[in-house]
Amino acid sequence: MDLQPRIKQKYWTLKRAVVDGMLRSDVALQCVYASSNRLFLSMMYGCTTYKRSVLGLFTTGNEALACLKENNVGLLLSTIDLEDGPGDGLIAQARLLRPSLRCVLIADHHHYRRDDAVHWRSPVIVSALDIGDESEPWNQAMVAAIANTSYRSPSIAAQIVNDDDKSTIKLSPRERQMLECYALGLTNAQAAERLCLSPQSTKTYSRNLLAKLNVSNRQLALLKMMGRGFMQRSNAPFA
Repeated sequence: MDLQPRIKQKYWTLKRAVVDGMLRSDVALQCVYASSNRLFLSMMYGCTTYKRSVLGLFTTGNEALACLKENNVGLLLSTIDLEDGPGDGLIAQARLLRPSLRCVLIADHHHYRRDDAVHWRSPVIVSALDIGDESEPWNQAMVAAIANTSYRSPSIAAQIVNDDDKSTIKLSPRERQMLECYALGLTNAQAAERLCLSPQSTKTYSRNLLAKLNVSNRQLALLKMMGRGFMQRSNAPFA
């Protein structure tokens, strides 16, 4: 498959979505990138619309944390592999340091195992394997991060299985669509427009979904269901 045309189009879409989203959400337009892969850092810098917004390209988590302590950073992107430890650990420390920080963990399938993915703490994780996917996981990941909600791209969700809860939860297609709207950080009004429903119907579906999952809010619903790989299958029940 030739990914070049698809990636080129999504590249520009992603740049617009990130900048517009950060400006509209009042998130500081200051970014930090962390990775042991210098080529990746160079590519991320090249993808940045406003070069001055990049405060640092770091190969270690300690350097990235030092930058976060001294600057009002809005967005942190880190790969799994850093020179001094895992990227997920960096994100966990960074969020304790700056609770309002938006973070995205980028997973290269060569650098993680299924057992690792189960325990990742980053709220937003996207896999390099999903580049070019029709569901636009990179766009969804960035929108979810800016909206301060949770997201797992399809190949990440497929790796995660919740071994502590063996019960099966059957969701209708509409309820699955609501979960996707949660991952995108959409309001009920925005979800209604996306799903071609009335706002009242959307509120009802959302209320029933939370009740079925026995949770009190959207974030808990996502945390409960992402471990079951809800982005992986469209019709099968969660196991």
